[in-house]
Amino acid sequence: MDAEPGSQVPYIASMSPAGRGRLRIVTLSDGRELVFSDEACQRAGAAEGMPADAALLELLDREERRAGAHEAALRLLDARPRSEHEMRTRLALRGFDPETIAFEIDRLRNAGLLDDARFARAWVEDRKRVSPRGTAMLRYELLGRGIDPEAAAAAIDGIDDLELATGLALQRGRRYAGRGHDEFLAKVGGFLRRRGFDYSVTSEALRIAWEQLAAEAESREAGPADAP
Repeated sequence: MDAEPGSQVPYIASMSPAGRGRLRIVTLSDGRELVFSDEACQRAGAAEGMPADAALLELLDREERRAGAHEAALRLLDARPRSEHEMRTRLALRGFDPETIAFEIDRLRNAGLLDDARFARAWVEDRKRVSPRGTAMLRYELLGRGIDPEAAAAAIDGIDDLELATGLALQRGRRYAGRGHDEFLAKVGGFLRRRGFDYSVTSEALRIAWEQLAAEAESREAGPADAP
């Protein structure tokens, strides 16, 4: 029921655009002017003539915090995909309270904007494309971003560490193929270990790459076969 101007509880006298994006100046009958987003006003059901009691103002404040968290979350997602853990941490650093953060995480998840399994797959694919590394390091990176161990395992499933390490050893090893075996092992081996490959995978990848590069060198030195 709308409040009468003479009642003790103030009422919303007017709601006008604030001139700064989607904001509204909510003017109360007691002269106070409050600024809320359109989203907060809509979610709280605020309208001119409504009693502006403590419950409504508290509801507007809560919805304003939620609207602010949503805007911040969308900006974070515009930069790059995020895991739920990352999103919680970033919103907390921006000063949002736990209840507001929990509401926003649910909102993003229900909208399909937060999906840890999809995030993990995208992370692994990006690493494979830009900066390949072993499954142990990939798993460590995913767990560090709050990804569930099962989702992390599913994301790296099917990656052949030896195949990947051998390809990297061949690519990197061409820089050192003519500088001797010891330097090849030191330089390329160190590179593979920094990418998270274990000792056994690194050793086998180095052996395969060295032999293949040596065969390529022999083939170049022999030159084209004489025509019959």
